[in-house]
Amino acid sequence: MDNSETPKDKTYQKIMEQLNDFMEHLPSEEDRHLLSKMVSNSYCKHYEAIKSMENDDPSLFTPLIIALIVGQNSMIDQLKENNC
Repeated sequence: MDNSETPKDKTYQKIMEQLNDFMEHLPSEEDRHLLSKMVSNSYCKHYEAIKSMENDDPSLFTPLIIALIVGQNSMIDQLKENNC
């Protein structure tokens, strides 16, 4: 799956629906956009792993959270390499 566009499949839509209440309470539109972009990028990058859990994990948050953590750790490692 390509990171350049928002996924349109039912698994992604289900995740976004579950996050909707949380996102509505974020303090700014910028925060909502940032979270949406992070979820979209992680979903696209780790699509196969998240989809593989769809039938076993009704909330889909476990694989999504792991994908977000992996992505954030990768960014942190890149920043550390660039600053050292």
